[in-house]
Amino acid sequence: ARAPREGAPTSAGMPSALAEGRAEVRVSGSRGRHLVATQRLRAGDIVLVAEPYAAVLDDGALHLRCDHTFATAADAGVGLLLRCARSKVARYASREAQAAAWREGYKEECAALVKCAPKVPPPTVRLAARVLWRRRRERARRETAYAEAAAESVGLGEGYDSVRALVHHWDAVAEEDRARFAHAAAVASAFLNARLAGDGISGGDAVRVPPYEPEPEPETDDFDDRDPEETPLAVAKLIARLSFNCHALCDDESRPYGVGVYPPAATMNHACFPNCAQSFRGKTLFVRCLRDVLPEEELTIAYIELAVTRAERRAELMKQYAFDIDENSAENEKSTFYRKGVPSARAEYVAPPTEVGSSVTLHDHGSFPDSAPPWRMDERDVTHACVATVRGANAGGVVVVGPARVGKTGAADAERDEGERRVEVHVWGPLAVNGFVANREHVAAVAAELARVVADAERLADEDEAPTADGSAVRSARDLCLERLARFKRLVDGSDETTGFALGPGHALRHRAHAVALRTQIRCGDFASARKTAVKFLLPAYRRAYPFGHPPLAQHL
Repeated sequence: ARAPREGAPTSAGMPSALAEGRAEVRVSGSRGRHLVATQRLRAGDIVLVAEPYAAVLDDGALHLRCDHTFATAADAGVGLLLRCARSKVARYASREAQAAAWREGYKEECAALVKCAPKVPPPTVRLAARVLWRRRRERARRETAYAEAAAESVGLGEGYDSVRALVHHWDAVAEEDRARFAHAAAVASAFLNARLAGDGISGGDAVRVPPYEPEPEPETDDFDDRDPEETPLAVAKLIARLSFNCHALCDDESRPYGVGVYPPAATMNHACFPNCAQSFRGKTLFVRCLRDVLPEEELTIAYIELAVTRAERRAELMKQYAFDIDENSAENEKSTFYRKGVPSARAEYVAPPTEVGSSVTLHDHGSFPDSAPPWRMDERDVTHACVATVRGANAGGVVVVGPARVGKTGAADAERDEGERRVEVHVWGPLAVNGFVANREHVAAVAAELARVVADAERLADEDEAPTADGSAVRSARDLCLERLARFKRLVDGSDETTGFALGPGHALRHRAHAVALRTQIRCGDFASARKTAVKFLLPAYRRAYPFGHPPLAQHL
């Protein structure tokens, strides 16, 4: 059978609210582009079906999924995926899929991969290159084939214009972020033109290339005839657009396997209480209503994990999407419980930041019953995610920021930059019960240790082997992970070591530890324990965080 032309959606003809005019894209000063229902939509209705302008597989999925369809061998009904004999990177479900990929640009990518073999550039670099290769083909044909974004109702333009219309926040991001985008742009440009050598790439996302420097001004009018969309600055802004607008492609168990740019879906705003959810089949994105939606109601999705504190959600959204939920008045009015923080009359009782040990900073926001941190919290934070207990009774709140969830475990801890292990602990409330008062510096030290233990367990959960703490031996990462979880359990429930302080049963750190335990139990084949962890510990947290039918809640149900 003849493969569809590039960009022709495999979902062509599928009904959706956007295609049928029951939803439309609007623009406002405060909300930017956003999707609004024009008619009543029912729970389960398909809001949007989209194919990506460009998408790539994550490094870990390159050998598990077809590079053209993103289907697994099981999905495609084949025993083994075929490997590209030249690049030895891409796999395909069939010869037809391989031929279609070759026509749609893998010819150029294959040559670039051969040049930089045996290394493979990180997904962000490969995605930017695919976007620009596709633009070159569009210009050569003088036509556009991206039917999803060409619809006038979406208002994003045709072909590459639909990508260029996405926001890049270049002037708003920090200088270090602009430097990071420029660095990635230099690598992407070299890869795009098959000039990235294999010794120019190290493991992971680190790429060894010279630092980006502005190019000199041309001495003559005909000096620079480059494509204006492929100049260093233009590619850096493209990297920024991709960073702020891409979707992570996830399977039915919310495990990511790729990343893609879907211009129509990028018009949907984030909400901490969304009325829609996205899912994927191969490369095709589906957005469905989670509940009935009234006319003129905005259609929203969740950009990030919701089963965390509001402060964590805000920080993640600012970092990944340059989006501040505190400036989203509609979201705040509908879904947040505002804590004013410490009353001004008691401001003198708020202690300045205190260093506890070498890498823990204590921020004490007051010891009165109505004390609170100076940021917004929602009801889940107040009743569960931030609760601290003393001798079994609720006695205040504690939030831990850090350590950075990156890097290797074991011996590498000693070499890791101290900033990655630094922990900021925020406490408030009396932390006292029946005359017993918990030492606040000790609370900070215990909370910091809990955060470090669970961060180490999260890293170990997906590794096979890891060095011991002193680097003298290599042990099973699973065993080390279980040891970390056992230590977490000893500390979190209020042992002699913690002198009565404990985290509340719904605290965000407990949720993270239970999520790691579930992954480890499934990996070990201990399904009885996994079922208990999911039902007793994780499901209540997901019920509080997600609307009914949302994938993270549905998979635990």
